[in-house]
Amino acid sequence: MRKCLQPADFKNLGFTLAEVLVTLGIIGIVAALTIPILLNKYQHTVNIVKWRKAYSQFNQIALKMSEDYEVSTFEQVLATENTENNKNDAAIKLFSKYFKHLNADCNGQCKGSISHGWNCQGILVDKYINGMTGYKYLNGTSAGYWVLGYYPTVCFQTPDYVFAMDTNTSAYGRISIDVNGTKAPNVIGKDIFVLNMNDLKKVVPGGENQFYSESAFACNENAKYGGPACSAKYLRNW
Repeated sequence: MRKCLQPADFKNLGFTLAEVLVTLGIIGIVAALTIPILLNKYQHTVNIVKWRKAYSQFNQIALKMSEDYEVSTFEQVLATENTENNKNDAAIKLFSKYFKHLNADCNGQCKGSISHGWNCQGILVDKYINGMTGYKYLNGTSAGYWVLGYYPTVCFQTPDYVFAMDTNTSAYGRISIDVNGTKAPNVIGKDIFVLNMNDLKKVVPGGENQFYSESAFACNENAKYGGPACSAKYLRNW
């Protein structure tokens, strides 16, 4: 026979206040430990998606340049536009043809200085000369002015990301992309990626075809200059 509960029986049901507080405390601790990890993983995924989108866009632009100028290298395209013997102005003129809503001075941030580390202040540079902390490798050490390379450098702000190109070296078409602008973490291989589009038929991400493919540039926190090779890694797999 089923026994009916009596009023006195209800005294033993439910939780005490102390038990509720302990449970809430445990939930709070677990949340505090896991939520930041989940948010970091989410942001990492977002940055990779942005990088893949940017890489795809540069691939399309490179092929269009090859078709429009009837040449095979970015160096030849830039030379065609460089009628005034000013590579920065030529690059601005060139990329303005292929990007909509392109800001060629990063909202006034580009200084155009002849000194290392002074281009695109606050956007793509580490403020090396000012002695301030900026871009870092995966191991946490300062990347110096690596992101932009040597002067002169031209930078651009698109609706989706910021990118810069060193116009003074023989590595024509080397592009550095910060997929989330001034936002953290500002670490090469996390939100900063590189590609070389000199071969207009095959845009090369960092870590492939002898473009930052040496072990020192690996996608590894133990590498001396770790981070550039993450560009290729996150295109192929995560």
